[in-house]
Amino acid sequence: MRIHKLYVVVLLIGLLSISVVSYAFYLNENNYLISLDRDDYDVKINLSFNDVVIDSTGPYFNVEKNAFEINLYDENALNYIENIELSLDVIVPIASRMRFRLNESYELTRYYHNQDQTILKEIIYMTEKDENYHQFSQLKKGLYTNYIYHIDRYNYIDDLIKTNQTYHFNLIESGMPYPVRDNSLYYETIYLYLSYDIEFIQANRASQVWDIDPNMFT
Repeated sequence: MRIHKLYVVVLLIGLLSISVVSYAFYLNENNYLISLDRDDYDVKINLSFNDVVIDSTGPYFNVEKNAFEINLYDENALNYIENIELSLDVIVPIASRMRFRLNESYELTRYYHNQDQTILKEIIYMTEKDENYHQFSQLKKGLYTNYIYHIDRYNYIDDLIKTNQTYHFNLIESGMPYPVRDNSLYYETIYLYLSYDIEFIQANRASQVWDIDPNMFT
């Protein structure tokens, strides 16, 4: 009798670990120039600034926050938000569905020019922008936009990912800077701390495992 396995591949920022639970495979990886070759899932993720690919070993990864650090105010910085691009190349062993979620934290810091050198930090919540931007984000969508934003904050790829084909998903392409102040009393900086979750699942099990409407996809 042939055993049918349920495949779930999850890419998260974290230490590398592999566990098998109820025929589901969970993979965590902290290197974002990666190739996953488990049961022939092949996923390459490229996060870059001005075409310079970066990973969690470089200067733009904040270990304490477990996230990539993106500059929103200094146009001369390599990790300036207008320079960012995030893309994936995917080959799957079985017909699959994919979803992704961007985890964003915007932190503004104000440095006062006083004797005590006071520093104040504030978390900034972004407003919703036009259709060219991700939800409540300064990040612009890439060339690939055929996905559905859900209440669970995941974006569900509307295309069925078929076997023996290479799919390229350009998810982020540039972004919008954020204005800061610099005067005789203080100056400000602001950074986006970005991580992301990317998941794949056997196509005919997506609605059950992800608890979504089976008619959501076109």
